[in-house]
Amino acid sequence: MASAVAQRPNRVPRKPRHVYPAGVDKDNGEGARVNFGLAFAPTFDWMYTKTLGHQRDGIVVGMRYGVPINVNLTHGKNFYVSTGVFLEHVGGKLALRDSVILPNIGGTEADIHRTYRAMYLTIPVGVTLKTKSINNFYVCGNAGFYNSLLLRSSHIDGCILGDELWSRERQPYDKASILKESVFAGMGFEYAVTPKMRAGIMANYVHTLTNFFQGRNQAYNSVLKVDPKAKLGYFELVIHFNFL
Repeated sequence: MASAVAQRPNRVPRKPRHVYPAGVDKDNGEGARVNFGLAFAPTFDWMYTKTLGHQRDGIVVGMRYGVPINVNLTHGKNFYVSTGVFLEHVGGKLALRDSVILPNIGGTEADIHRTYRAMYLTIPVGVTLKTKSINNFYVCGNAGFYNSLLLRSSHIDGCILGDELWSRERQPYDKASILKESVFAGMGFEYAVTPKMRAGIMANYVHTLTNFFQGRNQAYNSVLKVDPKAKLGYFELVIHFNFL
């Protein structure tokens, strides 16, 4: 008498879990089409000016932070179109002569050390190039444009009359240009923390192409009888995390 043999259903084999010990390359050679991240950058800002009676007067420390977006254009992770949404807090200092209103003195002319601050909504458009993995490290380069819209601006004046230093609290400033166009370029490196996340640091130089001030007599200096013109320049140290 033949005995029936029970057949077990076929089981789908499980995919083995990948463990990445130290020294093993975590790059699988493929990149997501679009990836997002978080970025923060301290900035070191100054102003270029050739306006009569205006001189650069030091450096202002600012910041930029937001969400970078990278679009992968290759099968690997080597060439990206980079954009995103950021807030920028930048500024500069100028020494000039202008009329001011001081407590217990009233209106007077004085040599002023003026600090400008501005906050922008910035959308970068650029390209990012990355080498292949070298022990989970990547050398990176980027370049492009920062397209910025002014959200608010302010200034602080300080001046010396006789032997006494006078200063004013921060005041709103309505004579900054509403648009800022800048170019940037820099280099840095990334590290593959996991196959789906990278951490990196980039050092960029940024130079604005547009005047910080409004034109057509909007920021006219009645003492020096000139329209001020100045451009921002700054270095930024970008710390970022990208999720592939």
